[in-house]
Amino acid sequence: MLEKDILLIINPNASKGKGRKKAHEIKDAFQRNSRQCTIAYTKGPGHASILARKGVLYEYNVIVAAGGDGTVNEVLNGIMTAEGHERVTMGIIPIGRGNDFAWSAGIPNNIDKAVKLILSNRSEKVDVGLCVGTDHKEGLYFFNGAGFGFEPVVNFRAMGYRHLNGMPSYVAAFIYILFHFPSPYHVNITIDGEERTLVTQQISVCNGRRMGSSFLLAPKARLNDGLFDVMYTTHPFSSTGEILRAALAFLRGSHVSDSDDFAYMNARHVLIESAEGNMEAHCDGEVFSRAGSRFELTIQPSALELIHGKEKC
Repeated sequence: MLEKDILLIINPNASKGKGRKKAHEIKDAFQRNSRQCTIAYTKGPGHASILARKGVLYEYNVIVAAGGDGTVNEVLNGIMTAEGHERVTMGIIPIGRGNDFAWSAGIPNNIDKAVKLILSNRSEKVDVGLCVGTDHKEGLYFFNGAGFGFEPVVNFRAMGYRHLNGMPSYVAAFIYILFHFPSPYHVNITIDGEERTLVTQQISVCNGRRMGSSFLLAPKARLNDGLFDVMYTTHPFSSTGEILRAALAFLRGSHVSDSDDFAYMNARHVLIESAEGNMEAHCDGEVFSRAGSRFELTIQPSALELIHGKEKC
């Protein structure tokens, strides 16, 4: 491959403002392995997608997202919406807050190890999700998962903490939500053509296994099986104790065997409709909707070549 073939897109504000310093560390790591990379810094929300689309246009073979799940999501969307994206391989260097998708893909947090993994070119076609809603009529692609209800409420609050990062930010947000937990949603959910009516506080549609830095919402998920792992609570949780028990189950992944409180299944297509129109939703931890009423999710099997780690996708 040509030396100009690696484009590194990095969020300088990642890791609470340490992204620019880490960019130099990443560049040095490539140089120690006798390779060069072109660095492009993001300038604000959505810019990583623009840079990734240009990277495809300029015929970079490998486009690397350096940041958290939000940067990874933007780079994914930039690649997927560019003509010729089929020939591009995506890499990830996780330096963000949660790094949940990188964990699911077995990508190390250590910069030197992540760079060596990229240079090993060990890649595989993986699935990509697409979510369409009122706020995103053309859809938003996602790698890790989409959440509706309790999960995005916790996530959005964690995003607002300026001096907390990673798991501590989610713990602080979760403690707050324990005393201000959201009202249940009345929804119709159609899973691969089968419709059901729910009163629930949480729906997760997952491609990866982990959300919120430590919660194994989809412990059985695989990135290349052509299926979502769908989880939802089967009834409202009306007390702090019930929510704590649910959180502990998510930490262990034990909810998959609790059919009284949770439902867990595979699907290729999910439609979520709420007459109240007040559902909060995220894709890969980023705000998808603050008050949505309809969400349609489809899996795109083997949609993108991804450099992944030792954990099997």
